[in-house]
Parts: sequence; C-alpha cells; structure tokens
Amino acid sequence: MKIGITPFLWIYKEIQENDKNQIAGEHEVRIKMTHNRVRTYMATGFSSSVENWDSEKAYPLTSHPRYKELAARIDVMLEDIGFEMKLAEKGGRNITPIEIKTTLNSKERIIAVADKPNKIMAYTKMIEDNYRGVDNHGYADVFYNFNLTLKKLLKEKDKMFLAFTKADHEAYEKQLTGKAESTISNYLRTYYRIWNLAILDGLCTKDHHPKQYIKFKAYKKIRTKKRSIKADYWQRLLNLKPAKETRIYKSHLIMQFMYYARGMNFNDIVRLKWDDIQNNGLTYKRTKNKRHYDFELHPVALEILEIFKKLPNQSDAGYVFPFILKEHDTSKKIDARIDSALKDFNEDSKAMASAIGWHKKFTSNALRHGFASHLNEADVDIKIIQEAMGHETEKQTRTYLDDIEDSIITNAINSALIVKQKSSLK
Repeated sequence: MKIGITPFLWIYKEIQENDKNQIAGEHEVRIKMTHNRVRTYMATGFSSSVENWDSEKAYPLTSHPRYKELAARIDVMLEDIGFEMKLAEKGGRNITPIEIKTTLNSKERIIAVADKPNKIMAYTKMIEDNYRGVDNHGYADVFYNFNLTLKKLLKEKDKMFLAFTKADHEAYEKQLTGKAESTISNYLRTYYRIWNLAILDGLCTKDHHPKQYIKFKAYKKIRTKKRSIKADYWQRLLNLKPAKETRIYKSHLIMQFMYYARGMNFNDIVRLKWDDIQNNGLTYKRTKNKRHYDFELHPVALEILEIFKKLPNQSDAGYVFPFILKEHDTSKKIDARIDSALKDFNEDSKAMASAIGWHKKFTSNALRHGFASHLNEADVDIKIIQEAMGHETEKQTRTYLDDIEDSIITNAINSALIVKQKSSLK
C-alpha cells in the first residue's frame, strides 16, 4: 500500500467569488493523493495565486496574505492523512485515498473493524458464511441471493462501501424494476441491512446509507397475491391417484404430510429424521427461526409416515424422506440436495394443480398458506392458528390471512343482497 500525498494548486480553474478563505481570481489549494495512478483530491478551503505558491516545495510562500493559516491547514491535513494510513496499517488492512477522504470529511470518525472486508460483495459473503456456520441456512440464502443482485449491478467487480455514489444506489433500485413489490421490498431491506451492519463495523458512516436516494418505500405494508389454494380444490388434489413408484406419487404424499403437519416448511420436512418422531408426536427445530416445535401429528400425517417406512428406497442417514443420504456430508451438499428436491416438488405440484384445474401459481408455500386459510374459513380462533403455525406474533399470522378468498366475499354479498334483488324483479 503506497499512497503519494502532495499539496497542490488547482490552476485549471479560478475562484469565481470571494469566500472566507478563498479570493476571486485565485486557485484552490488541494491535497492530492495518488494510488495506483488514480488521483484523489481533498479541498483545504483556501486559495492562492500562482505568485504566492512554491510549486517545487508544494507549499505556500511566506508572501501569501494568509500564510500561517494556510500552512497550518495543510500541516493538519497531512498529519490526519498520515494518521489514517498508520491506523489502517496497524489494523492489518489496506486503505485507499477515497476512504481517507471520506473519513476526514465526515462528521463521524470511521474506526473500521480490522478483520471485516470493506467491499460490499465480500462483506455480504462474510455474513452469508457466518449464518451457514451456525446452520441458519434460511438467512444465509437471503444474503446469497442478494449477492447475486450485487454481482449483476457491479458486473462482478466488487466495490468499497465508501466508493458507492447516489448513481449506484439509484441503479440498484432501477435494476429491481419489474419485480413484484414484495420482492423489491425484500431485496431493499437486505440492502439496507448490509449498510446498517457496515456502519456498525465502521466501514462507512450514516451519511452513506442508501435510503436517502431510493424512492421505493421498503418498509411499507404490501398486500401480497393470494398463494393459498381453495379448500374445494385442495379436496380435488387429495382425490388424485398418481401411479405408485413414481416421483409424483411421493410428491403427492409429501404434499399431504406438509399440510397435515401444520403447514410444515419443505426445508424442515426434508431434514426430518425418524428420531424426531416419538409417540405419534413430532419434535424438531425449524431451520428458519431456530425455534423448537413439539406437537401431536394428525392421523393422516401418521399414515403417510407408515407408507414411507415401507417404500424400497430409504435414506441411509436416518432421514424420514429419502432425499438426504450419507454422501451429503456437508452443509453445502445438503443445501444443494434440498434445492434440487424442492425444484422437483414444485414441478410436480404444478402438474397436479393443472390436472385439477387450479391454474394459479401453486408451490410448497401455497400449502402452508392454505393450511392457515382453511382453518380461518372454518372459524378457528386466530390464536390457535398462530400456535399451529408456530408464529411469534398474531401479526405474522394475519399476513397469511389478509386476503379473503373471492368465493367467500361473493357468497357474503349474494346472501346480503338476494332479498332486494328478488323484490326488484317481481
């Protein structure tokens, strides 16, 4: 790390108006920092004429009207720059002129954590790895997918937090244009989270946070599209009879288990082991929130487990459903296997939905939403639904129930208006 530092007279432009320490017709005095042939300039707030500047010594002449003030300003800035370079060297990290400039111009002093990357993609990868290290793959995947959007934005070239500009933040928002509002909100919340963490780690200051440049309100409440399947169509799905020993047959059974195991997440279903099934009950820790769940299984769910016990292909690693094997001996391999299994399951779900005439998007999430919606339609108390879903708050549960099915609304309207309609037709 070698940075050239030189006081410099910016002779390419004259000062237009008198200011506190700058005189019209003179030139700005700047500090020039050179690194890898790239020049970065810092303003001193002072000006000088060519006659009062010693270009060889890069210092004002004593003939300068404000020599003492300007000389003191230059000395202080050179000392501050040197201090930042020594601080970075002591911390075992590289520092660039733009980081020095931002630090010294900022109202807040940046004290960066030595072992944290100061470039955004590397920093995001560090967070992803931290979550994977504690087996929180749900959150890890969030940051992995977010990093893919950064790679697209930056064209695979990583960038320091301090080098981001207003144009960069606006470009990121523009890149999300065309996606669903909920998707945009999720990506921007992750974007803001990265910057919040970087600020806490001293890699930039609050002044660099992107929210001041992005117009989309990431934290506004967004009404999501209906993802649950109607109860009558769910019954049609149950009545399907896929051919045995086919992939879609297994998917049909897993679909039912997911529903009758209280809308259990697919990720958790695949990770379920026979040791987790005791006395007709299920005990497991959810991957997403690390919360422990312990409940009695529905009779249909128990029947499905008995079927899987008798299937020829079994997991040799103790898993209930034959996806993860002993060969999947790392978190990365397990994640890849689950992603593959989920893709197959969603393909089969789409095929089954099409077979019964349900043409809306239908994935594993539709079953979880459907489980909650069907309980709600049966007038089950929301507190019970909340407990069944394993939600921390009632608010979480209500997000599943915000959209009432059109058929319910239609029936309510027709029932309320039928008397008046009949009387008007007589």
